Amino acid sequence: MLRVSNLFGEIENLGKGEKIVWSEGVWTFDQDDFLLLALLMDPIYASELCWGDPANKEYGGCFRVRDYQYPLFRIEDQYAGAACARSVGKTESIKARSFSHTFRRIAQNLLLTAPELIHLLPLTDAVEARIRDTRLTREFLDTRGGKTGFTHRPFGVDFLDGTKIVGRIPRQTGTGVKGQHQPDLIVEEAQDYPEKGWIEVHETVEKDTLDEYGKPDFHYHFYGVHSGARDSGFFKLVNEGAFKIINVTAMQRPGWGEAEKNAAKAMYGGTSSPDYRRNIIGEPGAASSPMFVTSRLIACVDQDRESKYNASEYVHQLLRVEEVDEQLKEVPADMKDNPFAMILDLPQRFGTCYMGADLGLTTSPTEIVLFSHEAVDKTPRLKLLRRYTIERFREKQIRQAMYAIGWHLGQRLEANGIDATGLGFPIFQGIQDDENTPKRLLDVTRGYFFNSNVPVDVDADFVTEDASGQLRDQYGSAVKREVDPNTNEERLVTYMTMIEASTRYLREWVDTTFLMLPFDTEITTDMQGETQQRVQRVGAQSGRRKPNAFHILDAMRGAAMGFKAEEIETMMESKEPEEVLDMAMDLSDVTIV
Repeated sequence: MLRVSNLFGEIENLGKGEKIVWSEGVWTFDQDDFLLLALLMDPIYASELCWGDPANKEYGGCFRVRDYQYPLFRIEDQYAGAACARSVGKTESIKARSFSHTFRRIAQNLLLTAPELIHLLPLTDAVEARIRDTRLTREFLDTRGGKTGFTHRPFGVDFLDGTKIVGRIPRQTGTGVKGQHQPDLIVEEAQDYPEKGWIEVHETVEKDTLDEYGKPDFHYHFYGVHSGARDSGFFKLVNEGAFKIINVTAMQRPGWGEAEKNAAKAMYGGTSSPDYRRNIIGEPGAASSPMFVTSRLIACVDQDRESKYNASEYVHQLLRVEEVDEQLKEVPADMKDNPFAMILDLPQRFGTCYMGADLGLTTSPTEIVLFSHEAVDKTPRLKLLRRYTIERFREKQIRQAMYAIGWHLGQRLEANGIDATGLGFPIFQGIQDDENTPKRLLDVTRGYFFNSNVPVDVDADFVTEDASGQLRDQYGSAVKREVDPNTNEERLVTYMTMIEASTRYLREWVDTTFLMLPFDTEITTDMQGETQQRVQRVGAQSGRRKPNAFHILDAMRGAAMGFKAEEIETMMESKEPEEVLDMAMDLSDVTIV
Protein backbone atom coordinates (compact mmCIF):
# COMPACT_ATOMS: atom_id res chain seq x y z
CA MET A 1 0.00 0.00 0.00
CA LEU A 2 1.29 3.47 -0.92
CA ARG A 3 0.61 6.29 1.44
CA VAL A 4 0.98 10.07 1.29
CA SER A 5 3.59 11.04 3.82
CA ASN A 6 3.06 14.80 4.03
CA LEU A 7 0.69 17.54 2.95
CA PHE A 8 2.67 18.40 -0.15
CA GLY A 9 1.76 15.22 -1.95
CA GLU A 10 5.17 13.57 -1.90
CA ILE A 11 4.86 9.78 -1.94
CA GLU A 12 6.98 7.63 0.35
CA ASN A 13 10.16 6.29 -1.29
CA LEU A 14 9.55 8.39 -4.44
CA GLY A 15 12.74 10.40 -4.15
CA LYS A 16 15.95 10.37 -6.18
CA GLY A 17 14.13 10.31 -9.53
CA GLU A 18 12.44 6.93 -8.90
CA LYS A 19 9.13 6.15 -10.59
CA ILE A 20 6.31 3.86 -9.51
CA VAL A 21 4.50 1.82 -12.16
CA TRP A 22 1.26 0.00 -11.38
CA SER A 23 1.01 -3.38 -13.07
CA GLU A 24 -1.86 -4.67 -10.97
CA GLY A 25 -3.97 -3.89 -7.95
CA VAL A 26 -5.58 -0.68 -6.72
CA TRP A 27 -4.49 2.27 -4.63
CA THR A 28 -5.87 1.72 -1.15
CA PHE A 29 -6.52 4.97 0.67
CA ASP A 30 -5.78 5.38 4.36
CA GLN A 31 -6.70 8.25 6.66
CA ASP A 32 -3.77 10.42 5.56
CA ASP A 33 -4.84 10.06 1.94
CA PHE A 34 -8.40 11.04 2.72
CA LEU A 35 -7.18 14.01 4.74
CA LEU A 36 -5.07 15.24 1.82
CA LEU A 37 -7.94 14.76 -0.62
CA ALA A 38 -10.28 16.69 1.68
CA LEU A 39 -7.79 19.54 1.85
CA LEU A 40 -7.39 19.65 -1.94
CA MET A 41 -11.15 19.71 -2.49
CA ASP A 42 -11.53 22.85 -0.38
CA PRO A 43 -10.61 26.17 -2.11
CA ILE A 44 -9.11 27.67 1.04
CA TYR A 45 -7.01 24.70 2.12
CA ALA A 46 -5.98 23.84 -1.44
CA SER A 47 -4.66 27.33 -2.18
CA GLU A 48 -2.87 27.69 1.13
CA LEU A 49 -1.39 24.20 0.76
CA CYS A 50 -0.12 24.49 -2.80
CA TRP A 51 0.36 28.16 -3.69
CA GLY A 52 3.12 30.60 -2.94
CA ASP A 53 3.07 34.35 -2.39
CA PRO A 54 6.58 35.88 -2.40
CA ALA A 55 5.19 39.20 -1.13
CA ASN A 56 3.83 37.56 2.01
CA LYS A 57 7.03 37.71 4.03
CA GLU A 58 5.10 37.43 7.30
CA TYR A 59 4.16 33.85 6.38
CA GLY A 60 7.43 32.83 4.74
CA GLY A 61 6.19 33.31 1.18
CA CYS A 62 3.12 31.08 1.61
CA PHE A 63 -0.25 32.05 0.20
CA ARG A 64 -2.79 32.95 2.85
CA VAL A 65 -6.53 33.54 2.63
CA ARG A 66 -7.57 36.39 4.89
CA ASP A 67 -10.29 35.64 7.42
CA TYR A 68 -12.71 38.13 5.89
CA GLN A 69 -12.29 36.43 2.48
CA TYR A 70 -13.54 33.02 3.66
CA PRO A 71 -17.16 33.64 2.52
CA LEU A 72 -15.89 34.36 -1.02
CA PHE A 73 -13.63 31.31 -1.24
CA ARG A 74 -15.98 28.77 0.34
CA ILE A 75 -19.53 29.20 -1.05
CA GLU A 76 -21.65 26.14 -0.35
CA ASP A 77 -25.11 27.37 -1.46
CA GLN A 78 -26.31 26.22 -4.87
CA TYR A 79 -27.50 29.72 -5.84
CA ALA A 80 -25.24 32.50 -4.54
CA GLY A 81 -23.79 35.83 -5.55
CA ALA A 82 -21.05 38.08 -4.22
CA ALA A 83 -21.92 41.78 -4.39
CA CYS A 84 -18.85 43.31 -2.82
CA ALA A 85 -16.55 46.27 -2.62
CA ARG A 86 -13.57 46.53 -4.93
CA SER A 87 -10.21 44.87 -4.22
CA VAL A 88 -11.38 42.45 -1.55
CA GLY A 89 -10.29 39.17 -3.15
CA LYS A 90 -13.07 38.19 -5.57
CA THR A 91 -10.70 37.22 -8.38
CA GLU A 92 -8.38 35.32 -6.03
CA SER A 93 -11.32 33.30 -4.77
CA ILE A 94 -12.35 32.37 -8.32
CA LYS A 95 -8.81 31.21 -9.05
CA ALA A 96 -8.83 29.07 -5.90
CA ARG A 97 -12.21 27.55 -6.70
CA SER A 98 -11.04 26.75 -10.23
CA PHE A 99 -7.94 25.12 -8.80
CA SER A 100 -9.88 22.91 -6.33
CA HIS A 101 -12.33 21.93 -9.11
CA THR A 102 -9.52 19.66 -10.35
CA PHE A 103 -9.97 17.49 -7.25
CA ARG A 104 -13.70 17.93 -6.56
CA ARG A 105 -14.99 16.68 -9.89
CA ILE A 106 -14.40 13.69 -12.15
CA ALA A 107 -15.13 14.18 -15.86
CA GLN A 108 -17.26 17.27 -15.16
CA ASN A 109 -16.83 20.89 -16.21
CA LEU A 110 -16.49 24.27 -14.56
CA LEU A 111 -17.59 27.21 -16.74
CA LEU A 112 -15.92 30.58 -16.16
CA THR A 113 -17.64 33.40 -18.00
CA ALA A 114 -17.29 37.18 -18.09
CA PRO A 115 -18.84 39.96 -20.22
CA GLU A 116 -15.88 40.52 -22.57
CA LEU A 117 -12.48 39.04 -23.39
CA ILE A 118 -10.73 41.87 -21.57
CA HIS A 119 -12.51 40.70 -18.40
CA LEU A 120 -12.11 36.95 -19.01
CA LEU A 121 -8.53 36.59 -20.27
CA PRO A 122 -6.76 38.06 -17.23
CA LEU A 123 -8.76 35.62 -15.07
CA THR A 124 -8.11 32.55 -17.22
CA ASP A 125 -4.42 33.52 -17.55
CA ALA A 126 -4.18 33.58 -13.76
CA VAL A 127 -5.96 30.21 -13.45
CA GLU A 128 -3.62 28.72 -16.03
CA ALA A 129 -0.58 30.11 -14.23
CA ARG A 130 -1.63 28.57 -10.90
CA ILE A 131 -2.23 25.17 -12.52
CA ARG A 132 1.11 25.27 -14.39
CA ASP A 133 3.07 26.41 -11.33
CA THR A 134 1.75 23.65 -9.07
CA ARG A 135 3.38 20.28 -9.68
CA LEU A 136 0.35 18.28 -8.59
CA THR A 137 -2.11 19.89 -11.02
CA ARG A 138 0.52 20.16 -13.75
CA GLU A 139 0.95 16.38 -13.74
CA PHE A 140 -2.82 15.89 -13.95
CA LEU A 141 -2.95 17.69 -17.31
CA ASP A 142 -3.84 15.70 -20.40
CA THR A 143 -0.61 15.96 -22.39
CA ARG A 144 -1.13 12.84 -24.48
CA GLY A 145 -0.40 13.12 -28.20
CA GLY A 146 1.75 16.21 -27.80
CA LYS A 147 -1.01 18.28 -26.19
CA THR A 148 -0.25 20.80 -23.45
CA GLY A 149 -3.47 20.40 -21.49
CA PHE A 150 -4.46 23.97 -22.32
CA THR A 151 -6.37 25.52 -25.21
CA HIS A 152 -6.84 29.20 -25.98
CA ARG A 153 -9.52 31.11 -27.85
CA PRO A 154 -11.65 29.61 -26.47
CA PHE A 155 -9.93 28.87 -23.17
CA GLY A 156 -9.89 25.36 -21.75
CA VAL A 157 -8.01 23.16 -19.31
CA ASP A 158 -8.14 19.40 -19.92
CA PHE A 159 -7.21 16.86 -17.25
CA LEU A 160 -6.51 13.16 -17.72
CA ASP A 161 -9.76 12.02 -16.09
CA GLY A 162 -11.92 14.15 -18.40
CA THR A 163 -12.39 17.02 -15.94
CA LYS A 164 -12.37 20.42 -17.66
CA ILE A 165 -12.28 24.13 -16.92
CA VAL A 166 -13.87 26.14 -19.72
CA GLY A 167 -13.79 29.90 -20.33
CA ARG A 168 -16.38 31.66 -22.50
CA ILE A 169 -17.77 35.14 -23.18
CA PRO A 170 -21.50 35.49 -23.92
CA ARG A 171 -21.34 38.12 -26.68
CA GLN A 172 -24.26 40.51 -26.80
CA THR A 173 -26.59 37.79 -28.12
CA GLY A 174 -25.68 35.23 -25.48
CA THR A 175 -24.61 32.70 -28.12
CA GLY A 176 -21.09 32.46 -26.73
CA VAL A 177 -22.26 30.30 -23.80
CA LYS A 178 -24.81 28.21 -25.70
CA GLY A 179 -24.11 24.50 -25.75
CA GLN A 180 -22.26 24.52 -22.43
CA HIS A 181 -23.41 22.02 -19.80
CA GLN A 182 -21.75 21.78 -16.41
CA PRO A 183 -22.55 21.43 -12.70
CA ASP A 184 -20.47 24.50 -11.74
CA LEU A 185 -20.83 28.02 -13.12
CA ILE A 186 -18.99 31.19 -12.09
CA VAL A 187 -19.85 34.57 -13.64
CA GLU A 188 -17.15 37.25 -13.18
CA GLU A 189 -17.80 41.01 -13.52
CA ALA A 190 -21.49 40.17 -13.35
CA GLN A 191 -22.55 43.82 -13.15
CA ASP A 192 -21.65 44.19 -16.85
CA TYR A 193 -22.96 40.81 -18.03
CA PRO A 194 -25.46 41.34 -20.90
CA GLU A 195 -29.13 40.51 -20.44
CA LYS A 196 -29.20 37.88 -23.19
CA GLY A 197 -26.11 36.32 -21.67
CA TRP A 198 -27.96 35.80 -18.37
CA ILE A 199 -30.80 34.10 -20.22
CA GLU A 200 -28.53 31.66 -22.01
CA VAL A 201 -26.09 30.94 -19.19
CA HIS A 202 -28.89 30.08 -16.77
CA GLU A 203 -29.73 26.99 -18.78
CA THR A 204 -26.16 25.71 -18.94
CA VAL A 205 -26.11 24.62 -15.28
CA GLU A 206 -26.99 20.94 -14.77
CA LYS A 207 -29.28 21.45 -11.82
CA ASP A 208 -30.07 17.75 -11.44
CA THR A 209 -26.49 16.93 -10.37
CA LEU A 210 -26.48 15.03 -7.04
CA ASP A 211 -23.76 14.05 -4.60
CA GLU A 212 -23.22 10.60 -3.07
CA TYR A 213 -25.93 11.31 -0.50
CA GLY A 214 -28.53 12.25 -3.11
CA LYS A 215 -28.38 15.96 -2.31
CA PRO A 216 -28.11 18.71 -4.97
CA ASP A 217 -24.48 19.22 -5.94
CA PHE A 218 -24.41 22.06 -8.47
CA HIS A 219 -23.21 25.64 -8.06
CA TYR A 220 -24.57 28.71 -9.85
CA HIS A 221 -22.50 31.64 -8.58
CA PHE A 222 -21.69 35.17 -9.68
CA TYR A 223 -19.32 37.92 -8.54
CA GLY A 224 -19.60 41.65 -9.14
CA VAL A 225 -19.57 45.23 -7.89
CA HIS A 226 -22.69 47.36 -8.16
CA SER A 227 -22.56 49.78 -11.09
CA GLY A 228 -25.70 51.70 -10.18
CA ALA A 229 -27.70 50.35 -13.11
CA ARG A 230 -31.13 49.30 -11.85
CA ASP A 231 -32.16 47.38 -14.96
CA SER A 232 -29.21 44.96 -15.06
CA GLY A 233 -29.45 41.22 -14.48
CA PHE A 234 -26.92 41.57 -11.68
CA PHE A 235 -29.09 44.06 -9.78
CA LYS A 236 -32.16 41.85 -10.18
CA LEU A 237 -30.40 38.72 -8.91
CA VAL A 238 -29.01 40.60 -5.91
CA ASN A 239 -32.36 42.04 -4.88
CA GLU A 240 -34.99 39.44 -5.78
CA GLY A 241 -34.08 37.09 -2.91
CA ALA A 242 -33.59 33.84 -4.85
CA PHE A 243 -29.79 33.90 -4.41
CA LYS A 244 -27.83 34.05 -1.20
CA ILE A 245 -25.86 37.30 -1.37
CA ILE A 246 -22.41 37.65 0.13
CA ASN A 247 -21.16 41.12 0.97
CA VAL A 248 -17.55 41.92 1.80
CA THR A 249 -16.63 45.57 2.39
CA ALA A 250 -13.37 47.42 1.86
CA MET A 251 -13.41 48.26 5.56
CA GLN A 252 -12.59 44.60 6.28
CA ARG A 253 -9.29 44.81 4.40
CA PRO A 254 -6.08 44.81 6.45
CA GLY A 255 -4.76 48.33 6.85
CA TRP A 256 -8.13 50.05 6.60
CA GLY A 257 -8.02 53.06 8.87
CA GLU A 258 -8.68 56.76 9.13
CA ALA A 259 -6.24 57.71 6.38
CA GLU A 260 -7.70 55.29 3.82
CA LYS A 261 -11.24 56.26 4.77
CA ASN A 262 -10.46 59.96 4.30
CA ALA A 263 -8.87 59.23 0.91
CA ALA A 264 -11.98 57.30 -0.17
CA LYS A 265 -14.23 60.11 1.05
CA ALA A 266 -12.26 62.62 -0.99
CA MET A 267 -12.28 60.36 -4.04
CA TYR A 268 -16.02 59.65 -4.04
CA GLY A 269 -17.42 62.79 -2.41
CA GLY A 270 -18.26 61.62 1.12
CA THR A 271 -19.47 58.44 2.79
CA SER A 272 -23.06 58.95 1.65
CA SER A 273 -22.20 59.29 -2.05
CA PRO A 274 -23.36 56.49 -4.39
CA ASP A 275 -19.79 55.70 -5.53
CA TYR A 276 -18.54 55.33 -1.94
CA ARG A 277 -21.42 53.01 -1.08
CA ARG A 278 -20.74 50.85 -4.13
CA ASN A 279 -16.95 50.68 -4.15
CA ILE A 280 -16.27 50.73 -0.39
CA ILE A 281 -19.36 49.27 1.25
CA GLY A 282 -20.50 47.08 -1.65
CA GLU A 283 -24.07 48.38 -1.61
CA PRO A 284 -26.10 49.42 -4.67
CA GLY A 285 -26.10 53.10 -3.74
CA ALA A 286 -28.25 55.58 -5.62
CA ALA A 287 -28.64 55.19 -9.35
CA SER A 288 -25.73 56.64 -11.30
CA SER A 289 -24.60 56.72 -14.89
CA PRO A 290 -21.27 55.21 -15.96
CA MET A 291 -19.37 57.75 -18.02
CA PHE A 292 -18.36 55.13 -20.61
CA VAL A 293 -20.76 52.49 -21.90
CA THR A 294 -19.01 49.14 -21.55
CA SER A 295 -19.89 47.76 -24.99
CA ARG A 296 -18.71 50.95 -26.72
CA LEU A 297 -15.53 51.09 -24.67
CA ILE A 298 -14.69 47.48 -25.50
CA ALA A 299 -15.29 48.26 -29.19
CA CYS A 300 -12.32 50.66 -28.96
CA VAL A 301 -10.06 47.96 -27.48
CA ASP A 302 -7.98 45.65 -29.66
CA GLN A 303 -8.78 42.37 -27.88
CA ASP A 304 -6.37 40.31 -29.97
CA ARG A 305 -3.39 40.20 -27.64
CA GLU A 306 -1.22 38.73 -30.40
CA SER A 307 -1.93 41.57 -32.82
CA LYS A 308 0.89 43.80 -34.03
CA TYR A 309 -0.57 46.69 -32.08
CA ASN A 310 -0.69 44.87 -28.75
CA ALA A 311 2.51 42.90 -29.25
CA SER A 312 4.85 45.64 -30.46
CA GLU A 313 3.31 49.05 -31.12
CA TYR A 314 1.85 49.68 -27.65
CA VAL A 315 4.11 49.60 -24.61
CA HIS A 316 3.37 50.15 -20.94
CA GLN A 317 6.56 50.96 -19.07
CA LEU A 318 6.72 51.02 -15.27
CA LEU A 319 9.56 53.14 -13.89
CA ARG A 320 10.52 53.06 -10.20
CA VAL A 321 12.97 55.56 -8.78
CA GLU A 322 15.20 52.91 -7.17
CA GLU A 323 15.77 51.12 -10.47
CA VAL A 324 16.14 54.32 -12.48
CA ASP A 325 18.73 55.77 -10.09
CA GLU A 326 20.90 52.70 -10.72
CA GLN A 327 20.54 53.03 -14.49
CA LEU A 328 21.37 56.73 -14.40
CA LYS A 329 24.78 55.92 -12.88
CA GLU A 330 25.74 54.30 -16.19
CA VAL A 331 24.57 57.07 -18.54
CA PRO A 332 27.31 57.89 -21.10
CA ALA A 333 28.82 61.36 -20.94
CA ASP A 334 27.28 62.39 -24.26
CA MET A 335 23.79 61.67 -22.90
CA LYS A 336 24.06 63.55 -19.60
CA ASP A 337 21.85 66.35 -20.95
CA ASN A 338 19.13 63.87 -21.95
CA PRO A 339 19.56 60.83 -19.66
CA PHE A 340 16.05 59.45 -19.96
CA ALA A 341 16.44 58.90 -23.70
CA MET A 342 18.37 55.77 -22.73
CA ILE A 343 15.77 54.60 -20.19
CA LEU A 344 12.43 55.29 -21.84
CA ASP A 345 10.97 52.96 -24.46
CA LEU A 346 10.18 55.59 -27.10
CA PRO A 347 8.05 54.86 -30.19
CA GLN A 348 9.74 54.65 -33.56
CA ARG A 349 6.71 54.99 -35.81
CA PHE A 350 4.07 57.58 -35.07
CA GLY A 351 1.91 60.26 -36.62
CA THR A 352 0.96 63.58 -35.09
CA CYS A 353 1.30 63.04 -31.34
CA TYR A 354 -0.69 64.20 -28.33
CA MET A 355 0.66 63.73 -24.83
CA GLY A 356 -1.18 63.92 -21.52
CA ALA A 357 0.14 63.69 -17.98
CA ASP A 358 -1.23 63.37 -14.47
CA LEU A 359 1.67 64.50 -12.32
CA GLY A 360 2.31 63.25 -8.81
CA LEU A 361 5.01 62.91 -6.19
CA THR A 362 5.64 60.50 -3.28
CA THR A 363 2.51 58.32 -2.90
CA SER A 364 0.82 59.62 -6.06
CA PRO A 365 2.24 58.12 -9.25
CA THR A 366 2.80 60.09 -12.42
CA GLU A 367 1.02 58.75 -15.50
CA ILE A 368 2.06 59.88 -18.97
CA VAL A 369 0.11 58.77 -22.05
CA LEU A 370 1.08 59.29 -25.67
CA PHE A 371 -1.42 59.13 -28.53
CA SER A 372 -0.72 59.06 -32.25
CA HIS A 373 -3.29 60.56 -34.65
CA GLU A 374 -3.03 58.34 -37.70
CA ALA A 375 -5.01 56.27 -40.20
CA VAL A 376 -5.83 52.72 -39.15
CA ASP A 377 -7.31 50.71 -42.02
CA LYS A 378 -7.81 54.04 -43.82
CA THR A 379 -9.84 55.44 -40.90
CA PRO A 380 -8.45 58.33 -38.80
CA ARG A 381 -8.06 57.25 -35.18
CA LEU A 382 -6.34 58.37 -32.02
CA LYS A 383 -4.12 55.41 -31.14
CA LEU A 384 -2.55 55.01 -27.70
CA LEU A 385 1.13 54.16 -28.25
CA ARG A 386 2.72 54.57 -24.83
CA ARG A 387 1.79 54.61 -21.17
CA TYR A 388 4.49 55.45 -18.67
CA THR A 389 3.84 54.83 -14.98
CA ILE A 390 6.38 56.69 -12.86
CA GLU A 391 6.66 55.96 -9.14
CA ARG A 392 8.40 58.10 -6.52
CA PHE A 393 10.33 60.23 -9.01
CA ARG A 394 11.68 63.58 -7.91
CA GLU A 395 10.34 66.69 -9.58
CA LYS A 396 13.42 67.15 -11.78
CA GLN A 397 13.33 63.51 -12.94
CA ILE A 398 9.69 63.83 -14.00
CA ARG A 399 10.58 66.88 -16.09
CA GLN A 400 13.60 65.10 -17.61
CA ALA A 401 11.40 62.19 -18.63
CA MET A 402 9.03 64.57 -20.40
CA TYR A 403 11.98 66.35 -22.03
CA ALA A 404 13.21 63.05 -23.47
CA ILE A 405 9.80 62.44 -25.02
CA GLY A 406 9.68 66.01 -26.33
CA TRP A 407 13.11 65.78 -27.96
CA HIS A 408 12.26 62.43 -29.54
CA LEU A 409 8.91 63.51 -31.04
CA GLY A 410 10.13 66.93 -32.19
CA GLN A 411 7.71 68.86 -34.38
CA ARG A 412 5.28 65.94 -34.46
CA LEU A 413 4.29 66.67 -30.88
CA GLU A 414 1.17 68.72 -31.40
CA ALA A 415 0.04 69.18 -27.80
CA ASN A 416 0.94 68.26 -24.22
CA GLY A 417 -1.91 68.61 -21.73
CA ILE A 418 -0.89 68.48 -18.06
CA ASP A 419 -3.23 68.05 -15.13
CA ALA A 420 -1.59 70.77 -13.06
CA THR A 421 -3.89 70.37 -10.06
CA GLY A 422 -2.17 69.95 -6.68
CA LEU A 423 1.40 68.63 -6.86
CA GLY A 424 1.38 68.93 -10.63
CA PHE A 425 1.43 72.73 -10.50
CA PRO A 426 5.06 73.26 -9.38
CA ILE A 427 6.20 70.69 -11.95
CA PHE A 428 4.29 72.55 -14.64
CA GLN A 429 5.92 75.80 -13.52
CA GLY A 430 9.32 74.10 -13.60
CA ILE A 431 8.77 73.12 -17.24
CA GLN A 432 7.92 76.72 -18.08
CA ASP A 433 10.92 78.20 -16.26
CA ASP A 434 13.60 75.65 -17.16
CA GLU A 435 15.87 76.87 -19.94
CA ASN A 436 16.60 73.22 -20.86
CA THR A 437 12.97 72.52 -21.79
CA PRO A 438 12.77 71.56 -25.48
CA LYS A 439 11.30 74.54 -27.32
CA ARG A 440 8.64 72.49 -29.08
CA LEU A 441 7.54 70.91 -25.81
CA LEU A 442 7.38 74.34 -24.17
CA ASP A 443 5.33 75.76 -27.05
CA VAL A 444 2.67 73.03 -26.98
CA THR A 445 2.40 72.42 -23.22
CA ARG A 446 -0.73 73.62 -21.45
CA GLY A 447 -1.61 73.22 -17.79
CA TYR A 448 -5.17 72.61 -16.63
CA PHE A 449 -6.85 72.71 -13.24
CA PHE A 450 -9.61 70.12 -12.89
CA ASN A 451 -12.18 72.64 -11.58
CA SER A 452 -11.38 75.59 -13.85
CA ASN A 453 -14.05 76.58 -16.35
CA VAL A 454 -13.15 76.08 -19.99
CA PRO A 455 -15.13 76.72 -23.18
CA VAL A 456 -16.45 73.72 -25.07
CA ASP A 457 -17.39 73.74 -28.73
CA VAL A 458 -21.04 73.11 -29.51
CA ASP A 459 -22.55 71.52 -32.59
CA ALA A 460 -25.49 73.74 -33.50
CA ASP A 461 -27.33 70.75 -35.01
CA PHE A 462 -27.72 69.24 -31.54
CA VAL A 463 -28.79 72.38 -29.66
CA THR A 464 -32.40 72.46 -28.45
CA GLU A 465 -34.45 74.82 -26.34
CA ASP A 466 -36.10 73.59 -23.15
CA ALA A 467 -39.46 74.70 -21.68
CA SER A 468 -37.86 77.65 -19.90
CA GLY A 469 -36.20 78.91 -23.06
CA GLN A 470 -32.70 77.75 -22.08
CA LEU A 471 -30.56 76.40 -24.91
CA ARG A 472 -29.05 72.99 -24.20
CA ASP A 473 -26.75 70.65 -26.08
CA GLN A 474 -27.23 66.89 -26.55
CA TYR A 475 -25.78 66.23 -23.08
CA GLY A 476 -28.09 68.65 -21.28
CA SER A 477 -25.45 71.32 -20.69
CA ALA A 478 -26.53 74.96 -20.83
CA VAL A 479 -25.51 76.72 -24.05
CA LYS A 480 -24.87 80.43 -24.40
CA ARG A 481 -25.46 82.37 -27.59
CA GLU A 482 -22.72 84.98 -27.93
CA VAL A 483 -22.03 87.69 -30.48
CA ASP A 484 -18.48 88.65 -31.30
CA PRO A 485 -18.30 92.43 -30.76
CA ASN A 486 -15.78 92.86 -33.55
CA THR A 487 -17.23 90.66 -36.27
CA ASN A 488 -20.89 90.55 -35.20
CA GLU A 489 -20.76 86.82 -35.84
CA GLU A 490 -22.93 84.62 -33.63
CA ARG A 491 -21.43 81.62 -31.87
CA LEU A 492 -22.75 78.95 -29.51
CA VAL A 493 -20.62 78.17 -26.48
CA THR A 494 -21.00 76.14 -23.30
CA TYR A 495 -18.71 76.43 -20.31
CA MET A 496 -17.90 73.58 -17.96
CA THR A 497 -15.10 72.49 -15.68
CA MET A 498 -11.99 70.99 -17.21
CA ILE A 499 -12.71 67.53 -15.81
CA GLU A 500 -16.23 67.57 -17.28
CA ALA A 501 -15.12 68.93 -20.66
CA SER A 502 -12.20 66.53 -21.12
CA THR A 503 -14.26 63.52 -20.02
CA ARG A 504 -16.95 64.56 -22.47
CA TYR A 505 -14.42 64.59 -25.30
CA LEU A 506 -13.23 61.12 -24.34
CA ARG A 507 -16.79 59.84 -24.21
CA GLU A 508 -17.49 61.18 -27.69
CA TRP A 509 -14.35 59.46 -28.98
CA VAL A 510 -15.35 56.20 -27.32
CA ASP A 511 -18.87 56.35 -28.72
CA THR A 512 -17.52 56.89 -32.25
CA THR A 513 -14.59 54.42 -31.81
CA PHE A 514 -12.20 57.26 -32.64
CA LEU A 515 -10.05 56.06 -29.74
CA MET A 516 -7.92 52.99 -30.30
CA LEU A 517 -6.91 51.32 -27.04
CA PRO A 518 -4.69 48.31 -26.28
CA PHE A 519 -5.47 45.19 -24.27
CA ASP A 520 -4.55 46.87 -20.99
CA THR A 521 -6.96 46.06 -18.17
CA GLU A 522 -5.70 48.92 -16.01
CA ILE A 523 -6.94 51.41 -18.60
CA THR A 524 -10.39 49.87 -18.96
CA THR A 525 -10.72 49.50 -15.18
CA ASP A 526 -10.04 53.21 -14.72
CA MET A 527 -12.52 54.18 -17.44
CA GLN A 528 -15.26 51.78 -16.32
CA GLY A 529 -15.04 53.05 -12.74
CA GLU A 530 -15.80 56.65 -13.68
CA THR A 531 -19.36 57.99 -13.33
CA GLN A 532 -21.02 61.21 -14.41
CA GLN A 533 -21.96 61.99 -10.82
CA ARG A 534 -18.37 61.73 -9.57
CA VAL A 535 -17.08 63.92 -12.39
CA GLN A 536 -19.59 66.61 -11.47
CA ARG A 537 -18.75 66.38 -7.76
CA VAL A 538 -15.00 66.64 -8.37
CA GLY A 539 -15.55 69.57 -10.73
CA ALA A 540 -17.56 71.37 -8.06
CA GLN A 541 -14.78 71.11 -5.46
CA SER A 542 -12.98 74.30 -4.54
CA GLY A 543 -9.26 74.66 -4.13
CA ARG A 544 -6.46 72.92 -5.98
CA ARG A 545 -6.64 69.43 -4.55
CA LYS A 546 -8.19 66.45 -6.22
CA PRO A 547 -8.68 62.79 -5.23
CA ASN A 548 -5.72 60.44 -5.48
CA ALA A 549 -7.38 58.16 -8.03
CA PHE A 550 -8.07 57.65 -11.76
CA HIS A 551 -4.51 58.64 -12.67
CA ILE A 552 -4.58 56.97 -16.11
CA LEU A 553 -7.90 58.58 -16.95
CA ASP A 554 -6.66 61.97 -15.73
CA ALA A 555 -3.63 61.70 -18.04
CA MET A 556 -5.98 60.86 -20.92
CA ARG A 557 -8.08 63.89 -19.98
CA GLY A 558 -5.00 66.07 -20.34
CA ALA A 559 -4.31 64.63 -23.80
CA ALA A 560 -7.94 65.23 -24.78
CA MET A 561 -7.74 68.88 -23.76
CA GLY A 562 -4.52 69.23 -25.73
CA PHE A 563 -6.12 67.63 -28.78
CA LYS A 564 -9.07 70.04 -28.61
CA ALA A 565 -7.09 73.12 -27.53
CA GLU A 566 -6.36 74.56 -30.95
CA GLU A 567 -9.93 74.04 -32.13
CA ILE A 568 -11.38 75.71 -29.02
CA GLU A 569 -8.93 78.59 -29.04
CA THR A 570 -9.62 79.25 -32.72
CA MET A 571 -13.36 79.20 -32.06
CA MET A 572 -13.10 81.61 -29.13
CA GLU A 573 -10.62 83.94 -30.74
CA SER A 574 -12.02 87.47 -31.26
CA LYS A 575 -10.94 88.46 -34.71
CA GLU A 576 -9.72 92.06 -34.96
CA PRO A 577 -10.96 94.10 -37.95
CA GLU A 578 -8.56 94.06 -40.86
CA GLU A 579 -6.29 97.07 -41.02
CA VAL A 580 -7.17 99.73 -43.63
CA LEU A 581 -4.10 100.75 -45.58
CA ASP A 582 -3.88 104.46 -46.39
CA MET A 583 -3.20 104.96 -50.08
CA ALA A 584 -2.00 108.28 -51.50
CA MET A 585 -3.77 108.78 -54.78
CA ASP A 586 -3.63 111.63 -57.25
CA LEU A 587 -7.27 112.22 -58.21
CA SER A 588 -6.59 115.15 -60.50
CA ASP A 589 -6.83 113.04 -63.64
CA VAL A 590 -9.85 111.08 -62.51
CA THR A 591 -13.11 111.93 -64.21
CA ILE A 592 -16.17 111.18 -62.14
CA VAL A 593 -19.11 110.02 -64.26
